[in-house]
Amino acid sequence: MKIANDKVNLDEILKSLFSTSDKVLINLLNGIFDENFREDEVSISIANNEFIGQNFDIIIGDKFFEIGDFNGKKAYFHLEFQTKNDSTMVIRMFEYGFKKAAENSILNAKNGIKTIYFPKQKVIFFEENKNIEDSLDLNIVFPDDKVVLYSVGVMKYWEFTDEDLINKKMYPLIPLQLFNLRKELKKAQSKNDIHMIKKLSYTARDLAERISNESKDLFDKHEILGEDFHKMLLAVNNLIQYLNRNYLNDDRLEEEVTIMTKTLYDPEVEKRGIEKGIKQGIEEGIKQGIEKGIEQGIEQGVEKGRNMEKIKNAKKLLDVLDDKTISEKLELDESIVKSLREEASSN
Repeated sequence: MKIANDKVNLDEILKSLFSTSDKVLINLLNGIFDENFREDEVSISIANNEFIGQNFDIIIGDKFFEIGDFNGKKAYFHLEFQTKNDSTMVIRMFEYGFKKAAENSILNAKNGIKTIYFPKQKVIFFEENKNIEDSLDLNIVFPDDKVVLYSVGVMKYWEFTDEDLINKKMYPLIPLQLFNLRKELKKAQSKNDIHMIKKLSYTARDLAERISNESKDLFDKHEILGEDFHKMLLAVNNLIQYLNRNYLNDDRLEEEVTIMTKTLYDPEVEKRGIEKGIKQGIEEGIKQGIEKGIEQGIEQGVEKGRNMEKIKNAKKLLDVLDDKTISEKLELDESIVKSLREEASSN
Protein backbone atom coordinates (compact mmCIF):
# COMPACT_ATOMS: atom_id res chain seq x y z
CA MET A 1 0.00 0.00 0.00
CA LYS A 2 1.30 3.45 -0.88
CA ILE A 3 0.34 6.07 1.69
CA ALA A 4 2.19 9.10 2.96
CA ASN A 5 2.52 9.94 6.67
CA ASP A 6 -0.33 7.66 7.75
CA LYS A 7 1.11 4.53 6.06
CA VAL A 8 2.35 2.70 9.17
CA ASN A 9 -0.87 3.19 11.12
CA LEU A 10 -3.20 1.98 8.36
CA ASP A 11 -0.93 -0.91 7.44
CA GLU A 12 -0.97 -2.10 11.04
CA ILE A 13 -4.77 -1.87 11.18
CA LEU A 14 -5.09 -3.92 7.98
CA LYS A 15 -2.51 -6.41 9.20
CA SER A 16 -4.57 -7.00 12.34
CA LEU A 17 -7.90 -7.25 10.49
CA PHE A 18 -6.46 -9.79 8.06
CA SER A 19 -5.14 -12.00 10.86
CA THR A 20 -8.57 -13.00 12.11
CA SER A 21 -9.76 -16.57 12.65
CA ASP A 22 -9.73 -19.12 9.79
CA LYS A 23 -13.53 -19.14 9.51
CA VAL A 24 -13.66 -15.36 9.15
CA LEU A 25 -10.78 -15.25 6.65
CA ILE A 26 -12.33 -17.97 4.47
CA ASN A 27 -15.64 -16.09 4.40
CA LEU A 28 -13.77 -12.88 3.59
CA LEU A 29 -12.00 -14.42 0.58
CA ASN A 30 -15.28 -15.96 -0.56
CA GLY A 31 -16.83 -12.50 -0.58
CA ILE A 32 -13.92 -10.73 -2.29
CA PHE A 33 -13.24 -13.38 -4.97
CA ASP A 34 -16.76 -14.84 -5.36
CA GLU A 35 -15.66 -18.27 -4.15
CA ASN A 36 -17.65 -20.77 -2.10
CA PHE A 37 -15.08 -22.45 0.15
CA ARG A 38 -16.42 -24.14 3.26
CA GLU A 39 -14.58 -23.96 6.56
CA ASP A 40 -14.96 -27.69 7.20
CA GLU A 41 -13.57 -28.63 3.78
CA VAL A 42 -10.46 -26.46 3.44
CA SER A 43 -7.60 -25.01 5.45
CA ILE A 44 -6.22 -21.50 5.07
CA SER A 45 -2.80 -20.02 5.81
CA ILE A 46 -0.92 -16.79 5.21
CA ALA A 47 1.55 -17.37 2.36
CA ASN A 48 4.96 -15.79 1.76
CA ASN A 49 4.76 -12.21 0.48
CA GLU A 50 8.46 -11.36 0.10
CA PHE A 51 10.34 -11.88 -3.16
CA ILE A 52 13.71 -11.01 -4.68
CA GLY A 53 13.45 -8.18 -7.23
CA GLN A 54 15.43 -7.76 -10.45
CA ASN A 55 18.03 -5.63 -8.65
CA PHE A 56 18.30 -8.18 -5.82
CA ASP A 57 16.17 -5.97 -3.60
CA ILE A 58 13.22 -7.27 -1.60
CA ILE A 59 9.75 -6.60 -2.99
CA ILE A 60 6.85 -7.08 -0.60
CA GLY A 61 3.21 -7.65 -1.48
CA ASP A 62 0.42 -6.91 0.98
CA LYS A 63 -1.34 -10.25 1.53
CA PHE A 64 -1.06 -13.73 0.02
CA PHE A 65 -3.24 -16.63 1.14
CA GLU A 66 -3.03 -20.35 0.49
CA ILE A 67 -6.18 -22.47 0.62
CA GLY A 68 -5.89 -26.24 0.45
CA ASP A 69 -8.46 -29.02 0.49
CA PHE A 70 -8.10 -32.52 1.95
CA ASN A 71 -7.14 -33.93 -1.48
CA GLY A 72 -3.98 -31.83 -1.52
CA LYS A 73 -5.26 -29.31 -4.07
CA LYS A 74 -4.10 -25.75 -3.39
CA ALA A 75 -5.21 -22.32 -4.55
CA TYR A 76 -3.44 -19.01 -4.01
CA PHE A 77 -4.96 -15.56 -3.54
CA HIS A 78 -3.30 -12.16 -3.56
CA LEU A 79 -4.65 -8.85 -2.23
CA GLU A 80 -3.15 -5.37 -2.49
CA PHE A 81 -4.53 -2.36 -0.63
CA GLN A 82 -4.47 1.13 -2.16
CA THR A 83 -5.74 4.53 -1.12
CA LYS A 84 -4.59 6.36 -4.24
CA ASN A 85 -4.87 5.63 -7.96
CA ASP A 86 -1.49 4.50 -9.26
CA SER A 87 -0.65 3.99 -12.94
CA THR A 88 2.17 1.59 -12.04
CA MET A 89 -0.10 -0.69 -10.00
CA VAL A 90 -0.85 -3.16 -12.81
CA ILE A 91 2.90 -3.67 -13.45
CA ARG A 92 3.48 -4.32 -9.76
CA MET A 93 0.56 -6.75 -9.65
CA PHE A 94 1.99 -8.67 -12.60
CA GLU A 95 5.40 -8.78 -10.91
CA TYR A 96 3.92 -9.97 -7.58
CA GLY A 97 1.78 -12.54 -9.38
CA PHE A 98 4.65 -13.84 -11.47
CA LYS A 99 6.94 -14.15 -8.44
CA LYS A 100 4.31 -16.16 -6.55
CA ALA A 101 3.60 -18.30 -9.65
CA ALA A 102 7.30 -19.04 -10.12
CA GLU A 103 7.63 -19.89 -6.44
CA ASN A 104 4.92 -22.53 -6.84
CA SER A 105 5.86 -23.77 -10.33
CA ILE A 106 5.30 -27.45 -11.12
CA LEU A 107 7.59 -29.58 -13.28
CA ASN A 108 6.04 -32.19 -15.53
CA ALA A 109 8.30 -35.23 -15.11
CA LYS A 110 7.23 -36.73 -18.45
CA ASN A 111 8.06 -33.85 -20.78
CA GLY A 112 10.27 -31.70 -18.53
CA ILE A 113 8.02 -28.64 -18.97
CA LYS A 114 7.35 -26.35 -16.03
CA THR A 115 3.91 -24.85 -15.42
CA ILE A 116 3.29 -21.75 -13.36
CA TYR A 117 -0.07 -20.86 -11.85
CA PHE A 118 -0.82 -17.21 -11.15
CA PRO A 119 -2.74 -16.54 -7.92
CA LYS A 120 -6.18 -15.01 -8.06
CA GLN A 121 -5.53 -11.31 -7.56
CA LYS A 122 -7.51 -8.24 -6.60
CA VAL A 123 -6.71 -4.66 -5.62
CA ILE A 124 -8.88 -3.01 -2.99
CA PHE A 125 -9.02 0.77 -3.45
CA PHE A 126 -10.28 2.45 -0.28
CA GLU A 127 -10.61 6.09 -1.28
CA GLU A 128 -13.13 7.17 -3.90
CA ASN A 129 -11.68 8.21 -7.24
CA LYS A 130 -13.69 8.42 -10.47
CA ASN A 131 -10.59 7.53 -12.51
CA ILE A 132 -10.32 4.06 -10.98
CA GLU A 133 -11.60 1.44 -13.43
CA ASP A 134 -13.24 -1.90 -12.66
CA SER A 135 -10.06 -3.74 -13.58
CA LEU A 136 -6.35 -3.14 -14.12
CA ASP A 137 -5.39 -4.33 -17.60
CA LEU A 138 -2.05 -4.99 -19.26
CA ASN A 139 -1.27 -6.28 -22.75
CA ILE A 140 1.68 -8.66 -22.85
CA VAL A 141 3.17 -8.96 -26.35
CA PHE A 142 5.42 -11.92 -27.14
CA PRO A 143 8.13 -11.90 -29.85
CA ASP A 144 5.79 -13.69 -32.26
CA ASP A 145 3.34 -10.79 -31.82
CA LYS A 146 0.98 -12.92 -29.79
CA VAL A 147 -0.90 -10.65 -27.39
CA VAL A 148 -2.12 -11.85 -23.99
CA LEU A 149 -4.35 -9.64 -21.86
CA TYR A 150 -3.44 -9.70 -18.18
CA SER A 151 -6.32 -8.37 -16.06
CA VAL A 152 -6.71 -7.86 -12.31
CA GLY A 153 -10.05 -7.22 -10.66
CA VAL A 154 -10.66 -4.11 -8.59
CA MET A 155 -12.81 -3.73 -5.48
CA LYS A 156 -13.99 -0.15 -4.97
CA TYR A 157 -14.45 -0.14 -1.22
CA TRP A 158 -16.43 3.10 -1.09
CA GLU A 159 -19.24 1.42 -3.08
CA PHE A 160 -19.90 -0.99 -0.18
CA THR A 161 -21.96 -0.11 2.89
CA ASP A 162 -21.51 -1.88 6.21
CA GLU A 163 -24.74 -3.75 5.43
CA ASP A 164 -23.26 -4.93 2.10
CA LEU A 165 -20.14 -6.17 3.85
CA ILE A 166 -22.21 -8.08 6.43
CA ASN A 167 -24.35 -9.69 3.74
CA LYS A 168 -21.24 -10.86 1.87
CA LYS A 169 -19.58 -11.92 5.15
CA MET A 170 -16.59 -9.63 4.59
CA TYR A 171 -16.55 -8.83 8.29
CA PRO A 172 -12.92 -7.64 8.75
CA LEU A 173 -13.56 -4.82 6.26
CA ILE A 174 -16.46 -3.33 8.27
CA PRO A 175 -14.38 -1.05 10.58
CA LEU A 176 -12.80 0.57 7.51
CA GLN A 177 -16.13 2.27 6.80
CA LEU A 178 -14.68 4.98 9.03
CA PHE A 179 -11.93 5.55 6.48
CA ASN A 180 -14.59 6.66 3.97
CA LEU A 181 -14.82 9.91 5.96
CA ARG A 182 -11.24 10.90 5.15
CA LYS A 183 -11.93 12.41 1.74
CA GLU A 184 -14.64 14.72 3.11
CA LEU A 185 -12.45 15.61 6.07
CA LYS A 186 -9.50 16.54 3.87
CA LYS A 187 -11.78 18.75 1.80
CA ALA A 188 -13.24 20.45 4.89
CA GLN A 189 -9.78 20.89 6.37
CA SER A 190 -8.41 22.50 3.19
CA LYS A 191 -11.27 25.02 3.29
CA ASN A 192 -10.95 25.49 7.06
CA ASP A 193 -14.68 24.65 7.26
CA ILE A 194 -15.02 24.33 11.05
CA HIS A 195 -18.77 23.68 10.85
CA MET A 196 -18.33 20.75 8.46
CA ILE A 197 -15.47 19.29 10.50
CA LYS A 198 -17.65 19.41 13.63
CA LYS A 199 -20.51 17.76 11.74
CA LEU A 200 -18.18 15.00 10.50
CA SER A 201 -16.96 14.48 14.06
CA TYR A 202 -20.54 13.58 15.10
CA THR A 203 -20.81 11.37 12.01
CA ALA A 204 -17.60 9.56 12.96
CA ARG A 205 -18.85 9.00 16.53
CA ASP A 206 -22.20 7.60 15.34
CA LEU A 207 -20.56 5.41 12.71
CA ALA A 208 -18.06 4.03 15.25
CA GLU A 209 -20.94 3.11 17.57
CA ARG A 210 -22.92 1.45 14.77
CA ILE A 211 -19.94 -0.59 13.57
CA SER A 212 -19.12 -1.67 17.11
CA ASN A 213 -22.69 -2.80 17.74
CA GLU A 214 -22.73 -4.66 14.43
CA SER A 215 -19.52 -6.43 15.48
CA LYS A 216 -21.10 -7.33 18.82
CA ASP A 217 -24.13 -8.73 17.00
CA LEU A 218 -21.88 -10.88 14.79
CA PHE A 219 -20.15 -12.18 17.92
CA ASP A 220 -23.47 -12.99 19.59
CA LYS A 221 -24.54 -14.91 16.47
CA HIS A 222 -21.24 -16.87 16.47
CA GLU A 223 -20.28 -15.43 13.09
CA ILE A 224 -16.97 -14.24 14.56
CA LEU A 225 -14.86 -15.36 17.51
CA GLY A 226 -13.94 -13.33 20.58
CA GLU A 227 -10.49 -12.58 19.16
CA ASP A 228 -12.09 -11.33 15.92
CA PHE A 229 -14.49 -9.14 17.90
CA HIS A 230 -11.58 -7.66 19.83
CA LYS A 231 -9.59 -6.90 16.65
CA MET A 232 -12.57 -5.20 15.03
CA LEU A 233 -13.16 -2.99 18.08
CA LEU A 234 -9.45 -2.21 18.23
CA ALA A 235 -9.56 -1.18 14.55
CA VAL A 236 -12.51 1.14 15.30
CA ASN A 237 -10.50 2.80 18.09
CA ASN A 238 -7.37 3.12 15.96
CA LEU A 239 -9.24 4.59 12.99
CA ILE A 240 -11.03 7.10 15.21
CA GLN A 241 -7.66 8.04 16.69
CA TYR A 242 -6.21 8.46 13.19
CA LEU A 243 -9.10 10.62 11.95
CA ASN A 244 -9.20 12.68 15.12
CA ARG A 245 -5.49 13.43 15.30
CA ASN A 246 -5.15 14.23 11.62
CA TYR A 247 -8.40 16.08 10.90
CA LEU A 248 -11.01 16.39 13.68
CA ASN A 249 -9.12 17.49 16.81
CA ASP A 250 -12.13 16.70 18.98
CA ASP A 251 -11.01 16.55 22.62
CA ARG A 252 -13.79 14.15 23.67
CA LEU A 253 -14.14 11.88 20.64
CA GLU A 254 -11.41 9.34 21.36
CA GLU A 255 -12.39 8.98 25.02
CA GLU A 256 -16.08 8.52 24.21
CA VAL A 257 -15.39 5.85 21.58
CA THR A 258 -12.95 4.05 23.88
CA ILE A 259 -15.54 3.94 26.69
CA MET A 260 -18.22 2.76 24.25
CA THR A 261 -16.13 -0.12 22.84
CA LYS A 262 -14.93 -1.09 26.32
CA THR A 263 -18.55 -1.24 27.50
CA LEU A 264 -19.32 -3.67 24.68
CA TYR A 265 -16.26 -5.84 25.17
CA ASP A 266 -15.97 -6.02 28.98
CA PRO A 267 -19.16 -8.09 29.47
CA GLU A 268 -17.63 -10.70 27.17
CA VAL A 269 -14.53 -10.78 29.36
CA GLU A 270 -16.84 -11.39 32.32
CA LYS A 271 -18.54 -14.19 30.40
CA ARG A 272 -15.16 -15.80 29.80
CA GLY A 273 -14.50 -15.62 33.54
CA ILE A 274 -17.76 -17.44 34.23
CA GLU A 275 -16.97 -20.03 31.55
CA LYS A 276 -13.56 -20.54 33.14
CA GLY A 277 -15.29 -21.06 36.49
CA ILE A 278 -17.59 -23.63 34.86
CA LYS A 279 -14.58 -25.45 33.44
CA GLN A 280 -12.87 -25.51 36.82
CA GLY A 281 -16.08 -26.74 38.42
CA ILE A 282 -16.36 -29.57 35.90
CA GLU A 283 -12.76 -30.61 36.56
CA GLU A 284 -13.38 -30.64 40.32
CA GLY A 285 -16.54 -32.68 39.76
CA ILE A 286 -14.70 -35.20 37.60
CA LYS A 287 -12.11 -35.65 40.32
CA GLN A 288 -14.94 -36.59 42.66
CA GLY A 289 -15.99 -39.12 40.06
CA ILE A 290 -19.73 -38.64 40.41
CA GLU A 291 -22.32 -36.75 38.37
CA LYS A 292 -23.52 -34.90 41.43
CA GLY A 293 -20.03 -33.56 41.92
CA ILE A 294 -19.95 -32.33 38.32
CA GLU A 295 -23.29 -30.58 38.74
CA GLN A 296 -22.22 -28.96 41.99
CA GLY A 297 -18.89 -28.03 40.47
CA ILE A 298 -20.57 -26.27 37.55
CA GLU A 299 -22.83 -24.34 39.91
CA GLN A 300 -19.90 -23.38 42.12
CA GLY A 301 -17.84 -22.41 39.10
CA VAL A 302 -20.56 -20.16 37.72
CA GLU A 303 -21.09 -18.58 41.12
CA LYS A 304 -17.37 -18.13 41.62
CA GLY A 305 -17.03 -16.40 38.25
CA ARG A 306 -19.92 -14.07 38.98
CA ASN A 307 -18.78 -13.27 42.53
CA MET A 308 -15.26 -12.42 41.34
CA GLU A 309 -16.72 -9.81 38.97
CA LYS A 310 -19.10 -8.49 41.66
CA ILE A 311 -16.24 -8.11 44.15
CA LYS A 312 -14.18 -6.30 41.55
CA ASN A 313 -17.03 -3.83 40.92
CA ALA A 314 -17.75 -3.47 44.65
CA LYS A 315 -14.18 -2.31 45.30
CA LYS A 316 -14.64 0.45 42.73
CA LEU A 317 -17.79 1.69 44.47
CA LEU A 318 -16.47 1.78 48.07
CA ASP A 319 -15.55 5.46 47.84
CA VAL A 320 -18.90 6.60 46.44
CA LEU A 321 -21.60 4.37 47.95
CA ASP A 322 -22.44 2.91 51.38
CA ASP A 323 -22.26 -0.83 52.08
CA LYS A 324 -26.00 -1.44 51.91
CA THR A 325 -26.41 0.31 48.53
CA ILE A 326 -23.46 -1.57 47.05
CA SER A 327 -24.89 -4.83 48.37
CA GLU A 328 -28.29 -4.15 46.82
CA LYS A 329 -26.97 -2.96 43.47
CA LEU A 330 -24.57 -5.86 42.98
CA GLU A 331 -26.67 -8.50 44.78
CA LEU A 332 -23.69 -9.21 46.98
CA ASP A 333 -23.87 -10.18 50.65
CA GLU A 334 -23.44 -7.07 52.79
CA SER A 335 -20.95 -8.86 55.05
CA ILE A 336 -18.66 -9.33 52.06
CA VAL A 337 -18.89 -5.62 51.24
CA LYS A 338 -18.03 -4.76 54.86
CA SER A 339 -15.02 -7.07 54.70
CA LEU A 340 -13.84 -5.38 51.50
CA ARG A 341 -14.17 -1.96 53.14
CA GLU A 342 -12.22 -3.11 56.21
CA GLU A 343 -9.53 -4.55 53.96
CA ALA A 344 -9.35 -1.28 51.99
CA SER A 345 -9.12 0.75 55.21
CA SER A 346 -6.29 -1.37 56.59
CA ASN A 347 -4.34 -0.87 53.37
